Amino acid sequence: MLIQFDFNSAKIRPESQPALQNLATALQSKELADANFAVEGHTDAKGSADYNLKLSQQRAEAVQLFLAHQGVAINRLIATGKGSTQLANAANPLAAENRRVRIVNLD
Repeated sequence: MLIQFDFNSAKIRPESQPALQNLATALQSKELADANFAVEGHTDAKGSADYNLKLSQQRAEAVQLFLAHQGVAINRLIATGKGSTQLANAANPLAAENRRVRIVNLD
């Protein structure tokens, strides 16, 4: 699942909120109740590596807190910033799809 962000922002886009609400419901199901998840923040390649790492961490934490406010135990969600090291669209490093959070099942 990918959650996208505007340029230079860690604010969750309104169109991503329904998907996150559905994810929160799924994470609380009995099938996933014991699973842990990585919440990986990413940026595009514009800006310094330090800035992008910080922004990507803020994005991951924004999603982590959103899910926690929906009832998901925060200790099941490991927020990590990846900066611009793992571009979704390497052919266009400045593309909007690089500004995202990815949810990965760790179990």
